[in-house]
Amino acid sequence: MEEDTDPVAALPDELRARTRAALLCCIAYIVQMLCWQNTYCAPDDLELEVKDESYCCLLYNDEVHTYDQVIKSLNRALDCTQKEAVDFATTVDREGRAVILNSSLVMCEEVRKIVGRNVVGRHSQPLKVLVMHRTVVAHQNFAMRLLAWIMQLTDNSDGLKVLLNNVLMEPGIFGLRSQTKFGKAELEQLEPLHSVVVKEPYNDMLRLSFLDLFFLADTIVWKNARVQSHQLFMGTMLMDPESKRRFSITFAKNYPKLIDAFIRDDHDHTMSIMSLSVQILTVPTLARLLIQNYNMLARVLSEFLGHCVNYKYPDGKFAFQRNQNYVEFKRAQFMLYDVKYLLTCRPHEWTESLRDNFLNGFGILLDLLGCMQGMDAVTRQVGQHIEYEPEWETAFNLHIKIGMFLPMFLEWCATDKDVLVRAYNMALQMLWSIQGRFQFVERDVGDSPVQCIDYDVATLPVSIHLPVSRLVAGLHLLLGDFDLTYDSPEFDGTDKPTPQELMEFSLRCQVMVAQSHAGMWRRNGYSLLHQIYLYHSVRCRGEMMDRDIVLLQIACSLLPPNDFLVMLMEKYHLLLWIRSSYEARPPPAQEDTIRQTIALVEEFLQLLIVLLGERYVPGVGQVSAEDCLRREIVHQLCISPMAHSELTKALPENANDETGLEDVVAQVAHFQKPRETVRGLYELKAECYSMYNPFFYHYTRSDQSKSEETQRKRVKTNHDGAEAKLFAQGCPPPRPPAFAPQFSKLLELLDCSLMLAIMRTVLERAAMARTRSFSEPQLQKVLHLIGMALHAQERQTRSKQSGPLRFMQRAADAGIFTALEALVEHPQAKHHKDLLTWVLKTYSAIKNLHSASVPEILVTEAIESGLAQISRDTAEKKVKMEAARVRQARILAQMSAMQRNFILENRELFDNTHTELTPCPSQNEMKAKAATINRSASHRSDEHESDDDGNQVALGAERTRASELDTQQAMCILCQETTDIRADGQVMVLAAFVQRSTVLAKCRRTEQHVDEVDAMFAPASMPLGTHTSTCGHIMHADCWQKFFDSIVAKERRRPIRLRQHLSFDVDKNEFLCPLCENLSNTVIPVLPPLSTLAAASGSGPHAEMLTLADWLDALEKTVSSSKPLVLSSSETGADSPDEMMTLLKPESLAAVCRKLKANVAANFQLLFSYVYDTGAVQSSELSESVVEMLQTFSQAAYTIGLNTLPQRENPRVPVSTWSTCAFTISAIEWHLRSEKKPLFGAFSSRHLDCLNALVRTAAVINHVSDIGVLKSHCVRLLSVLLDDKKDVAKETPCFLTIDLFTCLVETVFALPALYADPGKQQSVKVVPSGGENEKNLLTLFYVAHVVQILISLTRSKQGGKGDDMDTDEEDVLVTNEERREEKMLNKVLHSVFCHAGIDTEVAIVGVVASVREAALPFLRCAAIFFNFVTDIVPPKNLSADTIVDEYDSICSYLALPSSFSDLFASFSIRHLVSRWCQHPVVTGFLSSAMQGDEKVSDEKVSGGEVVTYPIKVNRLEELPPDYSELINHAALFTCPNSDGDDSRAPTLCLVCGEMLCSQSYCCQTELNGMPVGACTAHAHSCGAGIGLFLRVRECQVLLLYGKTKGCFYPPPYLDDYGETDQGLRRGNPLHLSVERFRKIQSIWLLHGIPQEIAHSLESNASLLSIDWQHL
Repeated sequence: MEEDTDPVAALPDELRARTRAALLCCIAYIVQMLCWQNTYCAPDDLELEVKDESYCCLLYNDEVHTYDQVIKSLNRALDCTQKEAVDFATTVDREGRAVILNSSLVMCEEVRKIVGRNVVGRHSQPLKVLVMHRTVVAHQNFAMRLLAWIMQLTDNSDGLKVLLNNVLMEPGIFGLRSQTKFGKAELEQLEPLHSVVVKEPYNDMLRLSFLDLFFLADTIVWKNARVQSHQLFMGTMLMDPESKRRFSITFAKNYPKLIDAFIRDDHDHTMSIMSLSVQILTVPTLARLLIQNYNMLARVLSEFLGHCVNYKYPDGKFAFQRNQNYVEFKRAQFMLYDVKYLLTCRPHEWTESLRDNFLNGFGILLDLLGCMQGMDAVTRQVGQHIEYEPEWETAFNLHIKIGMFLPMFLEWCATDKDVLVRAYNMALQMLWSIQGRFQFVERDVGDSPVQCIDYDVATLPVSIHLPVSRLVAGLHLLLGDFDLTYDSPEFDGTDKPTPQELMEFSLRCQVMVAQSHAGMWRRNGYSLLHQIYLYHSVRCRGEMMDRDIVLLQIACSLLPPNDFLVMLMEKYHLLLWIRSSYEARPPPAQEDTIRQTIALVEEFLQLLIVLLGERYVPGVGQVSAEDCLRREIVHQLCISPMAHSELTKALPENANDETGLEDVVAQVAHFQKPRETVRGLYELKAECYSMYNPFFYHYTRSDQSKSEETQRKRVKTNHDGAEAKLFAQGCPPPRPPAFAPQFSKLLELLDCSLMLAIMRTVLERAAMARTRSFSEPQLQKVLHLIGMALHAQERQTRSKQSGPLRFMQRAADAGIFTALEALVEHPQAKHHKDLLTWVLKTYSAIKNLHSASVPEILVTEAIESGLAQISRDTAEKKVKMEAARVRQARILAQMSAMQRNFILENRELFDNTHTELTPCPSQNEMKAKAATINRSASHRSDEHESDDDGNQVALGAERTRASELDTQQAMCILCQETTDIRADGQVMVLAAFVQRSTVLAKCRRTEQHVDEVDAMFAPASMPLGTHTSTCGHIMHADCWQKFFDSIVAKERRRPIRLRQHLSFDVDKNEFLCPLCENLSNTVIPVLPPLSTLAAASGSGPHAEMLTLADWLDALEKTVSSSKPLVLSSSETGADSPDEMMTLLKPESLAAVCRKLKANVAANFQLLFSYVYDTGAVQSSELSESVVEMLQTFSQAAYTIGLNTLPQRENPRVPVSTWSTCAFTISAIEWHLRSEKKPLFGAFSSRHLDCLNALVRTAAVINHVSDIGVLKSHCVRLLSVLLDDKKDVAKETPCFLTIDLFTCLVETVFALPALYADPGKQQSVKVVPSGGENEKNLLTLFYVAHVVQILISLTRSKQGGKGDDMDTDEEDVLVTNEERREEKMLNKVLHSVFCHAGIDTEVAIVGVVASVREAALPFLRCAAIFFNFVTDIVPPKNLSADTIVDEYDSICSYLALPSSFSDLFASFSIRHLVSRWCQHPVVTGFLSSAMQGDEKVSDEKVSGGEVVTYPIKVNRLEELPPDYSELINHAALFTCPNSDGDDSRAPTLCLVCGEMLCSQSYCCQTELNGMPVGACTAHAHSCGAGIGLFLRVRECQVLLLYGKTKGCFYPPPYLDDYGETDQGLRRGNPLHLSVERFRKIQSIWLLHGIPQEIAHSLESNASLLSIDWQHL
């Protein structure tokens, strides 16, 4: 089918007719029902025969009230739950309305009144609630479905789409009554349309179409109806060019009614039919059609001007008041966007109607700008400060909106001479009519008097808003393109202002800004400062300050130069200053007057520099727009190297919000590519520094200072020679481009008599010994002006053309250069000596250009003369510097001698004082520990230097002796006192933070109740743990307690109305470290090394004779003989008062020994010799302060870890301390493994301090715990591996489902209490010593872990029969030893299956390597643990970056057999393995594995959870390399609670990968009685209250901690410039940065999210106001 074929013609005639009739009926029905206002009954022809008396109460959406206001109102009116109210509010927000009640008419009316008046807040507007018969509701819902059906129907056929368009736009719908049953009577039922339609003339009403009715009814239907109707238009009418043209014409005809309805509406602009204006007005042909034929530009502007009438004063100026409601005015400003859309494309061909209608719009624009000219005028306050800050934001917002399209008007005018002439005449007439007549005064400075406008800026009102004057300036720049001037005949017939009158308002504004900088407007408050800031800002300066400068340049080009200067000086009040008698005048009474005069002179000279030097404006200078942008970039990069986003923000934007940076930046700058976490920077090319102007008019004062400092730094590092340094250090003026012909007269300003007088006055006063009106900036600016004049003279001379400039001659006659030479050695000019030298050198060079000799040689001689002078100055400086150095050395020697004498006289004091030269003991301790852990040869003790490093052993009777450490000391960060670290003295503590963690979780599950949690046995999947960290800063316990009490008291005193979520919560015992402000919630006591506390037990020769089998036999007898002891809650401190606690009571050591052989009993008793050490048990060796801090930390670990209330006597308190120690060690090992760092060579000082304090605290926690509870815990822990009885009282989990390292740590700490006297409190010496007990425990648990691994490997690496293994053994096995190891492990595996009751023969190929790899994390954690228990230095190779034979080295260090044959050689070990494998959990898992069940791995089996080994380090969710992929993925996500609607804020959990609907009431849930958002709820279940999310549509990383704390973190996605784009504002393509993502992952692995949040909240107060719980 050809493109121009009518798709309707392809339809059969009968189908066309029937379809047209059906569409007419359907559209009429839809319009009638959607706009139906008789809510108590349906139309007569739609009424039911038997009317039902059921009514609905409907709540409608608006954009005035908040969610909370609606929810509270519904709670009061309906007495519903919070969840129901939230659901109602969510439905109303999503659909536009919701049925909140189905009941009788009386009940619905009552609810309507209650809901309407129960709105909480300042808004007087009530909620919109209607009572509607349910028949009407049903018809309206059906009309919505019918509308959706029509949209779906037309999507399938272009012909049907055109038919629908014709039906919608067919005029005269009231003449189709027979076909639609829709006429005037029905229209009168549509009450909202009655006022805008029925009151129209009858002939107009007959031409109405259904599209007109849809337009006019847009604001009276609810949200969903609007959305569907808009989608209908976009899917049908706006897709066809002809239909789009007719649609736009209808839109233009109804524009006044539509915009009036929109302004009174309470919905957002996106929900209005007015939002479709961008779809039609940005099409060039349609925009031109509407302007040309329908006067659309004038119509839009006149409508806006009509809505601004209420804000006019009688003088015709806009006046905005602070307490006035500007909601309607802000909505009316959307019309200004429509003006911008209409002017987007310039016309290439003009017609008379287009010219006339464009100029009609331009005339209305001038009326609008005339109302703005002079608004918000301010008068300088003298005497007292203004009482209140006036309203100024509204006027500037209006200016910014209008500033969007003012350049577009100029672009249109620039395309046609006739339009430009007529527009310029209109603008001049408007300016003439506004300003009226001025009062003139005669001022005489030189030979002839000058008529100046008499207006004192310091006493009369001045406005910063001058849009008409600035529009005239913009139009004037276009005159040169058509060879027109201000005095052209085309403008003679117009009443126009004189050049002086033309610049008057802009000059007033410049003087006001200058006076403000001089401090004369201080009493006018911040409102004026804000206006001046915006006046100079990049957002406003293009249509404000830049236009004012152009207007002054225009006036200067039209006036005699002397007259122009007199007019300027009159406004600046500097006519007296220029007189020679000024210095002789008596000083004024107020000193401020002198300072203000000096500042005004500086501002005046600055203005002259700008007027003469700023030629980078097309029309002013011979430059292009690209040249202007290039210069802007150069001056921004002269401040400092900038990132792409910083440079973009500093540049002005065009009408399309583009800066054009990419087009020219490569010409002037190099881009330094981003490196890891450093973003890319633009650095200015060396050759572009010659364009630098220190007085660039877009510089702020801080920018100017920074740029000059940058030049000085560049000079210090530059090696281009003395000439380049002279040029850069002096910052001379750059060579500007030539003026455009119509502005060339500005050059006469440089050599006019008054300019020369100004220069001479400043130079003469600079040479005076005493002067009150001189400042160094004046001299710098005069030198700059002279340099500009020299550049102009040089250009004129080199061009060999006669010109008007005679600066060289006239300046010489005026004595300018004589005065310059006199200043060369003057002290007042020393700071500008380089610039002064450059001026004289340049003057000499240009002077020589006039002679007939060779100019190049003369110039070179002049340069050499200047360089010689510089060399002399440099030599003189070196002599002075050398003399100063000698004098300084002599003074330092005297001071050193005095210090030595003082020290000798006070030797005793200095011996007890620690300084930076003599490190404090805390530093010595850290260094000693670093030497122990990191094995730096230079820091190790002498006795360890002689040992063979490969023989370091940490456990057993043959363990290496720990280094002897002196009594350690530490300095308190609060009181700065140094204290010995002792267990029986004053305790010191570390600020610590305890948190729940799921970082190590292999299986995330829902939260269990505290009573259901067995804190003793951590699951193998580690779903939840307790992590402890510290910043490493030490305090006295007393000092910390006082510090914390003061924080609590301060927070308690804070008024309730001022309370807000802080970075810490004192109710949770949180505080910030007083030194580094790290978040903390408890303290850890700092204790001496365990080697100084442990009893020397089990180290004698007889203890070595006790074999592992005998040791296991003795413990088995102890466990099996233990008896249950039932205690009440009052005795144990249980959570529930009715709960009974069962403890296990082991037999005494003597009773157990009686069951052993005599020699075995004797050796076994040696291992627990402390039981008989009565001297150690008689008294406690811990001070009260140490005990108190132990209890403080243990309670924190218990309450936070189990999320319960504190209970000192609860049996789980010591277990919580042990488990957090094990979990923290595992977490640190995970981080080291993730970063591929050595086991002992990469500990940070914080990790060292944390593990030191944590291990020692966990070891001595027994001292503050009940011995009976500890003995019971020890029996339970041992019974996991040593008890084969089925007694319910001793029921324990299967070893396959628990984390054996945690169990090992707990058993090591609990074992010393196993045989302790129950009648006496535990002695401090009962701590792990690293002896035979610890060695045997490690061996036992390691064997169990190897069996764990073998069982899990049956699922992942199952082989065949035993004979199958031999076929490939030559490829796998190398040595006989490896063959033996392989056979041993497969033999153990076979034994496992046999004892599990499974008759099969299994062999795993490569089992040795697999087991070693899987067992390594357990061994690494054990090595770290026992290193801090024993303080024995580990082997060197465990700290090397490249580790060789790590498994063997760790086994040697831990006294474990590296051979599996030796490990399983003992019969008792094999017997234990056989017993373990008979557990039901093991048999069930193996049976499922042999059946090939894929779901067994990492899932629950009967009795617990089984994980697959080796356990890999958890990683965050893998992200796509291109961010667009993530956006596409989020686009497919729908809200789970909104029937498939798109989520407004899709958020990805980076931990588990789940997509959430964030920051929305629809997905809010309750958490502990508080409504929380989806992210907060998910963080509670997935991260134990800590969340890490990526907000996809904002490209932000969201960190959450708890319910009320959070922050935003830079995302891992960067653009090509190495920058993030939070909020996706710049729109550059984003790619995943591996380094950034690795940093985020490292923060997560190190449990640093709460710390990041606390630091962010402390540094950014605005984050405190965010309701993080709702995200």
